[in-house]
Amino acid sequence: MNPLGLAIIHLLLTAVSVFIVAKILPGIEVKDYISALKFSFVAAVLNAIAWGLFGILTIPFAVITLGIGGLVIMGLVFLLSAKVVSGVRISGCATGVLASLGVHLVNWGMHLVLGHWAP
Repeated sequence: MNPLGLAIIHLLLTAVSVFIVAKILPGIEVKDYISALKFSFVAAVLNAIAWGLFGILTIPFAVITLGIGGLVIMGLVFLLSAKVVSGVRISGCATGVLASLGVHLVNWGMHLVLGHWAP
């Protein structure tokens, strides 16, 4: 499959992950799947921007904190994405960090089950 098709599948499955995490984790609310899809897109764009701008700067901080700095950046990306997308609410930075970890774990599980089709 071409890269654009895989990116679209990745986005659709990440939206499923966001929806699942919102059902499990208190402090994150997602109105519907379309809101989760918009959130996934905005988070992907902000993630690319954040890591493009701050990735090299966080390396010393990530080494000192054993990667917690990266988790905080992902939590902030999730929090900002929720502010941009109506239909998604995250109660705070700690919830954003836990939500980003949850989405990562659900994506990892889908990858184990679905192989290269999953995120």
